[in-house]
Amino acid sequence: MTLASRIRVAAAIGALVAPLALVAASTSPADAGTPKHKHEMVLYKVESTVKLSDASLDTESLSCSPGDYVLDGMWLVKHVDQYSPDPDDDPGFPTGGAYNDERDVWVQASYPDQGDLRTWQFKFQNKAYGDAQLRLAITCINGATQFTNGHRHQVYVHHLFGGGAATTDEGNGRFYVDSGDPGFGTCAANNEYFVAPGFDLGSTNYRIVGSYPSTKNAGLSWAWEFAVDAVPTQPASINVYGRCIDRRVLADSGHRHAIAMAHLPGLPFASWKQSFNPTGFPNEFQYQCDQDYPQFHNYKAMVGWFWMGAHWEHNWFIGMEPRPKLRAFTFMNKDPNPAQVKYGTLCINARTSNPV
Repeated sequence: MTLASRIRVAAAIGALVAPLALVAASTSPADAGTPKHKHEMVLYKVESTVKLSDASLDTESLSCSPGDYVLDGMWLVKHVDQYSPDPDDDPGFPTGGAYNDERDVWVQASYPDQGDLRTWQFKFQNKAYGDAQLRLAITCINGATQFTNGHRHQVYVHHLFGGGAATTDEGNGRFYVDSGDPGFGTCAANNEYFVAPGFDLGSTNYRIVGSYPSTKNAGLSWAWEFAVDAVPTQPASINVYGRCIDRRVLADSGHRHAIAMAHLPGLPFASWKQSFNPTGFPNEFQYQCDQDYPQFHNYKAMVGWFWMGAHWEHNWFIGMEPRPKLRAFTFMNKDPNPAQVKYGTLCINARTSNPV
């Protein structure tokens, strides 16, 4: 059986999984009738499983519930079938090189839909000979808080930008993009956080080696870093995307509430969680919102970020997975030396503050 003859099969799990924040529908909290009250936030994830069985470009999408907002989109390459020797005696079976492992699933695009605030778009190409299995996921926030004291508040996530951005050559085939550079913009200082960071490379000749809150603008913009595979020259531009979430809900009943958020383990760059990925099979690293700070126990990991440092040339980002209070990152290192990785998450409190 030749590669071209194989058929792509996709199996989507369309239903919502259990929300990240389990909230009650009650509208009668203990402090009902008093000036002090808080609202529960609904924070959850949506997942699907996809099987790629040929080398054509595959397009997928996931959506939050109507009226809600997508905050992050991600993939995780779970498995690539490995055949040795070729089971069909196909003369075109590849030998040598980086075939038949998770590195051969290339991600061309992962970004928020510009016309729909609840939808995320993906594009993949399976360059391995074997079939590939992927887990796709998005994190979502309800468009409004739960009812308390007979009212609720709208959450405000607004469109920031989406389009072509010039790249900066970092050397050694690595390129950098910052949404805060001229032509785009940043979120509002003290009032907003950057969410829904995405990209479209327009090609599978590049792979992502970093995606994180920009150190240029104290996290109010986003930065991406990409490495070149087959093309020796710097890309003229790529498309990057992002949105802003207001750290306050909209006014109702004469008041507003704050939504507590934090980049953890924190900014700037020096404070990011650091690990060294050993050589060999894919390895998972986790960061939990209250891992270093118990006061963040009620926070949920909603937007993940990472950066690959020393020995990145042979270290690959295989993907990440959202879990209720943590983000799990997977890397695969083929360098003989342990490869440096840094990672963290934007954590959001599942309950608002008292009225302000």
